Amino acid sequence: MNRRVAVLRSIGIVTVSTYIEYALGLLMSVWIARSLGPSDFGRYAFTVWLCGWLIVCSNHALTTSSTKFIAEADGMGDASLASHLAARFSHIQTYSSLAVILLFVLIGWLFRPSEWDHSLLPIMALVVVAVVAKANYAMLVAIGKGQERFEPEAVATVAAGIVGMLLVLGAMIVHADLVSFVALFAVACLLLNLINRMAYRRCCRPYAPGPIPPDVNTRVNRHLRLTAALVLMGSFRVGTIEVFLLNAFAGSVAVGYFAIAGTLTRGAVQLFSVGLTSTLLPYMAKTYGESGTARAARFLSEATRFYWAVGIAIAGLGLVTTPEIVRLMYGNRYVDAIPAIEATLVLGGLLLIGNGIAAFQTVVDRQDDRIRIAVVALTANAVLGAALIPPLGLAGAVVTYASTRIVEMALAIHYLRKATSGALPVAAMSRLFAVGLVATLAAWGATAATPSRLGFLVGAAVFMALYLPGSMLVRYWTGDDLNLMTGISRRLGPPGRLLIRGLQFVQPSSAKASP
Repeated sequence: MNRRVAVLRSIGIVTVSTYIEYALGLLMSVWIARSLGPSDFGRYAFTVWLCGWLIVCSNHALTTSSTKFIAEADGMGDASLASHLAARFSHIQTYSSLAVILLFVLIGWLFRPSEWDHSLLPIMALVVVAVVAKANYAMLVAIGKGQERFEPEAVATVAAGIVGMLLVLGAMIVHADLVSFVALFAVACLLLNLINRMAYRRCCRPYAPGPIPPDVNTRVNRHLRLTAALVLMGSFRVGTIEVFLLNAFAGSVAVGYFAIAGTLTRGAVQLFSVGLTSTLLPYMAKTYGESGTARAARFLSEATRFYWAVGIAIAGLGLVTTPEIVRLMYGNRYVDAIPAIEATLVLGGLLLIGNGIAAFQTVVDRQDDRIRIAVVALTANAVLGAALIPPLGLAGAVVTYASTRIVEMALAIHYLRKATSGALPVAAMSRLFAVGLVATLAAWGATAATPSRLGFLVGAAVFMALYLPGSMLVRYWTGDDLNLMTGISRRLGPPGRLLIRGLQFVQPSSAKASP
C-alpha cells in the first residue's frame, strides 16, 4: 500500500499541474484561433506541429530510456549508477539536438515552406529557439522522473503557462500577426526550460559522468538503438503523414481543423490520465528492478483498469459535449472540424490502454516487439494516407489516423499476450464498456431533449451519474482499489464520509477483489 500511496501522490502532483497547464493552453489556443482565423491558424498549427516533430527527433529514445534506466538503477539501490546514466543521456541529447537543428536549417533553406511566405528567416530562427529549449527541457524532466521527482515539471508548466497566457492575451488585443504568435511560442519554450532548471536544482539529485558496468552499457545501447528507431518511426505515423498530405492537397484550413481535433483529444486524454501516464514508466521500471517481470505485469493490470475506465469516459463525454463546446469556444467558423474532433476523441479514449502496454514493453526490454508494431503501423499509415487524403481531404486524414491506431493496438495486444498472461482484465473491461454505452446513449438523449446551447452540461451530468455508480455495481474495481478510495475519503471530512457511504451502498462487498 505504501507504493500505491506514493504513486497516488505523484499522480496528484502531475495531474493538478497538468489541469492548470491544459486550461491555460486551451484558452490560448482558442484566442489564437479566433485572432488569426482558420487560414493563418492552420499555418500557426503547422509551425507548432513542426516544432513538436523536431523535438521528438532531437530526443528520440533519450527521454524514455533515461527515465527507465535511472529508475531501474534506483530500484536496485545504486544511486551512483543512476547519476552516471543521467550524465551520459544528457550528453547524447546535446549532440542529437544539434544534428537535428542543422538538418532543419539546411532543408528549410533549400525547400522554403510556402506556409511561411516572406517570413522564412524569422520563423526558422524562432523554430530553432523553441526546439532547442523545449527538447532540453524534456530531457531534464525525464531525468527527474527517473528519480521519482515530478515537482520541477509541475512548477515549470504552471508558471510558464500563466506568463504565456498573459502574453497571448496582449497579442490578441493588439491584433498581432502570425510571426508574433510564433515568437510568443518560442518565448514560452524558453521560460519552460529556465523555470524547470531552477526547480530541478532545488528538488532533484545532481548528476555527473562516471563508469557504467559493461552489462548495463550493453542493455542501454540496445535499448537506445531500438527505442530511437521506434520513436522516429512513431514520429512519422502519429499524424505526421496526415499533416503533410493535408497541407499539400487540402490547404492550411484543413490542417487547422485537424490540429484542433488533435489538440482537444490530447487535452482530454491528459486531463483524465496524465498523472498515471507520467508516473507509470518510472514506477513500473523501479518495480521491475526490485521484483522482475511478474510484478511489472501486475502493475500493468492495475494501470489498464484505470486507463480503460478513463478512456470510456473520454469517448462518451466527447460524443455528448463536442458540438456545442466547439461552437462556444472557437465560433461558428470552426464547425466543420466537429466530426473530426468527435472521431479522434472516441478513438483516443478507447485506445488509451495502449499507454500502459507500451510502458510495460519498454520496461521489460521488449522493444523489438514495439519495432515490429511500428513498422507495420507506419506502412499502413503511408498506404492509407496516400490513398485516402488526396481525394477525401480531412475525412481521409481522420480515417487514415483511426485505421493506423487500430492496427497498432491489435498488434500491441498480440505481442503482449506472447510476453505475459493476465495483464488485461478482459471480463471486467467488457462489463464496463456496456455501462459506458448505456450512459452515453442516455446522455445523448438528455442533451438532445434540453432546449439550450448549454444542454451538453445536462448530458455530461447524466453520463457521470450513470457511469460512476455503474462501474461499481458491475464490480469493475478491485478490493484494493476500493480500500484505497475509502482511505482517501476519510481524509476529506464530511464529503469523504458521504463518499464512503456511497461506496458501501453500491458495492457492499468491497473487501473482495473483482475477477
